[in-house]
Amino acid sequence: MTVIRTFIAIELTEEARQAITALQNRLKANSPPHTVRWAAAQNIHLTLHFLGNLEAADVTKVRAALEQIASRQQPFTLSLGQLGCFPNLRRPRIVWVGVWNRLKPLAELHAQLGQALQAAIGFTPETRPYAPHLTIGRVKEGVPVQRLRQFSQIMEREQAVAKLVDLPVTEISLIKSELKPAGPLYTVLSAEKLSDRS
Repeated sequence: MTVIRTFIAIELTEEARQAITALQNRLKANSPPHTVRWAAAQNIHLTLHFLGNLEAADVTKVRAALEQIASRQQPFTLSLGQLGCFPNLRRPRIVWVGVWNRLKPLAELHAQLGQALQAAIGFTPETRPYAPHLTIGRVKEGVPVQRLRQFSQIMEREQAVAKLVDLPVTEISLIKSELKPAGPLYTVLSAEKLSDRS
């Protein structure tokens, strides 16, 4: 039985990728070496729902659910900016860029997708509130405390990043994720345009 590791996301425009790459390069130049594994620009996206392993029959059902939701949603524009870490700046593990402006249509899209996926394949959406962000780097395991402290200080200085770039949201994608030694390989299985045909 073939299973496919999948998630649903909003892909970035080329302009957004370039803006994030420029930010990563600036952080990289100022950070202690060998502290963060920076995400490849082509792999950065705004995740809506991580579905995990799906069977082929479920992939078809997910595509139908995406098409249904996309047909009822008008395109909108988000702003990318702000900078932070999970769980926090003092104990950085994940480095992220925030999403703001027009968060209501994004939250509605996320909720509607969750309901449609639950009906289609029995998917259980996360119970914690949706916190939209772009993961741009991950702190490596075993980094010495001194270097972590230096990186935290750099992030504190840089965190007041204002708006980086606008991100028009015109479609939602179902993406296959393959974990490779060199990093994840993502393949778009389906991209549904937002059109509000209702």
